[in-house]
Amino acid sequence: MKIIGLTDIHGRTGYPETLVKQMRSADVIAIAGDITNFGGYSEAGAIIETIASTNGRIIAVHGNCDKRGVVEFLSARQINIHALSRIVDDVQFLGLGGSNKTPFHTPHEYDDEETKEILEAFPQSPRTRFHMLISHAPPFKSKLDRMFLGLHVGSKPVREYIEAFQPDIVLCGHIHEARGIDHIGKTLIINPGPFPKHYVVIDIDKEIAFTLY
Repeated sequence: MKIIGLTDIHGRTGYPETLVKQMRSADVIAIAGDITNFGGYSEAGAIIETIASTNGRIIAVHGNCDKRGVVEFLSARQINIHALSRIVDDVQFLGLGGSNKTPFHTPHEYDDEETKEILEAFPQSPRTRFHMLISHAPPFKSKLDRMFLGLHVGSKPVREYIEAFQPDIVLCGHIHEARGIDHIGKTLIINPGPFPKHYVVIDIDKEIAFTLY
């Protein structure tokens, strides 16, 4: 399976042909939030339909900078996996949108208890060989939640979930300057950085391989 992982689009359009070719060949395009820059239903529609014109096999969660209308559009398009599970071949995808609390009071922020309730309710499918969490917020105290001033601002419940259940892959975003990879136990965690300048191609066969762009 070939997965294109992307995040933090923030309303950007105009994708280079090399990227379009990658997207066309993907089995799944996984979007980890901040589709718009404080936009709603119509703004999300414009972005998602642009991506879908290259490949309609999309699953997505909202980010903290996406308004309620974004969630409504993703649900209407039947690609929303926030607080949901989707199985494609032998991969189970789990979704967590929004972020933990920030000083900026952005449209979608959840307290730790709300996030724990979502994560603890996820089923663990024994029918799939691989599990992938798509979370806008990165795990707390990782290489991927460190702001430019050095502060760790990720989600504690996301870290606790990874430590407890060890999903194979976590795709996250939110902290633009923390692009890269990290591991918690056996879990590979990827923040590909803001799209379309950056994205990740994940190839899952008997093992997991990936390339950051």
